[in-house]
Amino acid sequence: MRKTKWRAALAALAGLACAPALAADKVTIAYIGGAADVGFYIADARGFLKEEGIEANFVVFDSSARMVAPLATGEVDVGSGAVGAGTYNALERGITLRAVADKARNKGAYSYQGLLVRKDLYDSGRARGLKDFKGLKFAMTAPGSNESAVLAEALASVGLAKEDVDLTQLSMPQQVAAYAGKAIDASFLPEPFLTAAVKSGAAVQIMPVSKIRDDDVTGVIVYSDHLIKNRPDVAKRMTKAYVRGLRVYVDALKDARLAGPGAEEVIDILAKYSTVKDKAVLREIIPHYVDPDGRVGAESLKKDWAYFRAQNLIKGDVTVEHLIDNSLVDAAVRELGPYRPKN
Repeated sequence: MRKTKWRAALAALAGLACAPALAADKVTIAYIGGAADVGFYIADARGFLKEEGIEANFVVFDSSARMVAPLATGEVDVGSGAVGAGTYNALERGITLRAVADKARNKGAYSYQGLLVRKDLYDSGRARGLKDFKGLKFAMTAPGSNESAVLAEALASVGLAKEDVDLTQLSMPQQVAAYAGKAIDASFLPEPFLTAAVKSGAAVQIMPVSKIRDDDVTGVIVYSDHLIKNRPDVAKRMTKAYVRGLRVYVDALKDARLAGPGAEEVIDILAKYSTVKDKAVLREIIPHYVDPDGRVGAESLKKDWAYFRAQNLIKGDVTVEHLIDNSLVDAAVRELGPYRPKN
């Protein structure tokens, strides 16, 4: 009888040893591919996602706007991009999205976006500051965006309005080329396009965006309603891994460069995952700021919302409060503890 029990126990243990490991929870992440998605890159490269039992599938999109439909259907679980007027209009139409974590900001010396003018206009004295912008051809990527709201703030500070400039729509790579061809006079450009335009000799940065609006939120992490409601534990674990990735990145910041503890590893990861492959460029550009605890910056988004509403770009009663949900990053911080810098 005793032998039978031991044999049964051994057989059970052998069965456990041969049993397949639990499959990882698959999460589809829509992203643009820039350096600002670094939190996810690090979470994947460092194994933080794997430790949380998550297998990430990264899918490149050419704009945040194109992420809305697949987020609504649940084809995409996570979106990484900007908040524009279209985001609020999607919420008004019943497409439930939640901004659950910070992605990128222009803050203090870490203003990775700059206000540029064409170098010949600067050198001649025609355009040295905002007060000189009347009549200039200003390029932006899209109407109803954060950059359009920040431009309105900048112009209002010197008594001008958007009607005082000649607005044209161009992508960021197109803007760099347009400066060289003297097809545009001014624009906001983020890194690495900012450095590329300045180094080409075609443009001059007259001020960082943080001088216009400090702590300006340019991107957030959005979760689909399907992920939050149908797989809440996955959403929680995903957020924890992401916040861990953010903290590794923030540790690597020093003197407005990627020059702090672990910077070389972060640069290697960015070169592998992002569209910026040149490590020398990554060492030179001004990196973005992000909250190491992952909280979404409501005040900046409220300024954008007020501009969109004043311009009749959004309808209905949807507000910033309907979009933001910091509960998942708060839960992650409770587990991880508050961020403590290494440098």
